[in-house]
Amino acid sequence: MILYLKCRSHSIGLDLPTTSAEAANRLSALREGLPQDEPFQICDVSGPIANLCPYIQHADLEREADIQKLNALDARIRDMTQEVQHLFSGVLELERTGSLNDAIYTAGCLEQYMVFPKIKTDEELGRLLVDTSPITGKFSFPKEAKPYLDYGKIGAEQRKGLGGVFTPHGLVKRREEEPVQEEAPGTMRLALKTTERSYSLALPASDKQLEQVKRSLGVEDFAQAEITAVKFSSPYLAELLPLDTVSVEDANALALCLKDMEQEDGELMKFCAALEAEQPDTFTKALNIAMNRDDYERVPEDMVEYGKQVLRRAGADGEIIDTIDGYMDFTRLGEDAMEEDGVRGTEFGLVRRLSRPFPSEPEMGQAMT
Repeated sequence: MILYLKCRSHSIGLDLPTTSAEAANRLSALREGLPQDEPFQICDVSGPIANLCPYIQHADLEREADIQKLNALDARIRDMTQEVQHLFSGVLELERTGSLNDAIYTAGCLEQYMVFPKIKTDEELGRLLVDTSPITGKFSFPKEAKPYLDYGKIGAEQRKGLGGVFTPHGLVKRREEEPVQEEAPGTMRLALKTTERSYSLALPASDKQLEQVKRSLGVEDFAQAEITAVKFSSPYLAELLPLDTVSVEDANALALCLKDMEQEDGELMKFCAALEAEQPDTFTKALNIAMNRDDYERVPEDMVEYGKQVLRRAGADGEIIDTIDGYMDFTRLGEDAMEEDGVRGTEFGLVRRLSRPFPSEPEMGQAMT
């Protein structure tokens, strides 16, 4: 996909997938001759999903989390067949919820919807219902009455009952009605299943919503339902979390934490780094890391900067550090302090644990003995 960005009268394109550095370069070029904090907007999207722009127009390309979400959505769309892309476009038209998170969730839950490609008007729906009726109960009319039927009115009334919408690719509707959640979808989605029913639960959810889902599934406790899939708005979490031990209650608690993390730059990446360093073997342990994430800190990879950070932690102010600059080996201090602090390298940057250092990782030779 290509995002089209606009700032005053300037415009520029940005190809997906992208990186924070590439996005920053394109924004810098877009703002050339303007203040570098000049507001911009995503004004259009070029790709197979024509009506995607309203869902992503408020994405913040200066936030790493939003860039990763856009990349994840782009990857999902690329993996879709043309028929599934048509369904996705229709579902976006049906739901009209209008946020990046909603688009990602919807792309992962298309099995809950169906499209009738040959039905594009109320009259066509009315004729189908009268003649073959595969959607609702069969309408029976005498053959002599059919020339006088108002197929358009029949179709319009039934479409409203079905909760469907007409799109360029046909009628799109939900496969089954679900309880309406009071709050907008959050950071996770669980696919729940019993022997007779299924439900896609957006998290975080309120206690009232959870009780509503239990009634929909016909269970008294979520342990009576199987969790068949777990999806995230953030692309890395599925690989870092031990999902084989997840429960609905723990997932909801984690979703609340993730929602808070998304409000602060760097928090989600810090959590991912902590997960990779700790490698929890149960979902509950991963949840504890999320709830105690203030015990972790991402640190700079530059040894000089880390050495200066160590001095700041010891109480040195900027004036002292500037005074000794050139007379002190900040690099060596940073290297020694990193080892003493138990800093771990991860795919998401360097991280340390504040309460107690991570244990030293064995050398390759030591590991083999």
